[in-house]
Amino acid sequence: MADHVFPSGEALARSLATDVTAALERRLAADGAAGLVVSGGRTPAAFLRELGARELDWSNVFVTLADERCVAVDDPASNLRFVREAFTGAPASVAMLVAVDPTGAEAASRWSEALRKVPRPFAAVILGLGDDGHFASLFPDMPGLATALDLSSTTSVVAGFAPVEPRARLSLTLPTLLDTDLLVLHVTGASKLATLQRAACGGSALEMPVRALLAQRRVPLEIYHAP
Repeated sequence: MADHVFPSGEALARSLATDVTAALERRLAADGAAGLVVSGGRTPAAFLRELGARELDWSNVFVTLADERCVAVDDPASNLRFVREAFTGAPASVAMLVAVDPTGAEAASRWSEALRKVPRPFAAVILGLGDDGHFASLFPDMPGLATALDLSSTTSVVAGFAPVEPRARLSLTLPTLLDTDLLVLHVTGASKLATLQRAACGGSALEMPVRALLAQRRVPLEIYHAP
């Protein structure tokens, strides 16, 4: 596990975009295609704009989400809409963005099937952190959390349940997220850093799911933090 500390969110966004671009370029050079997992929400906005502006072979990059809210794809709360808008008008607009309707009864299985077309291991997985210790849409004490955090599980996508609206979510599981060359936890603000410090002190991952991310040894975790 390595910490990367920056004086501002803008400096973090630039550096993270550079590092993710390098990871994508390595996979593109080796395999001719690359997979990328990103997150929605306010925290990654500047990073996604920085990344989307970088020049690389985006037409061979498959982009999927770490999690999604179960709302229509044009809903303001949609993570898919957020990423699509961040890439609009930029070189990344030609990337192959995995789009699955998250509102249907079979949404998890459809997303799981769509993931089979995404090159693995992913070039990079970028995750955020909630004040309650959740990442992706794996929330404390939610139904099915133990299975979602089980490194031996072969399930790729699970239903997530948030404490706030929209409550219904879909999330990639921990073993799926760990199938990557570069694993990043993107943390901004004093409250998120305090959450991370509490999680690092130990305890149940069912109470703070990020503890499972910190404890795993399958892939090095890179923590990017700014005030």
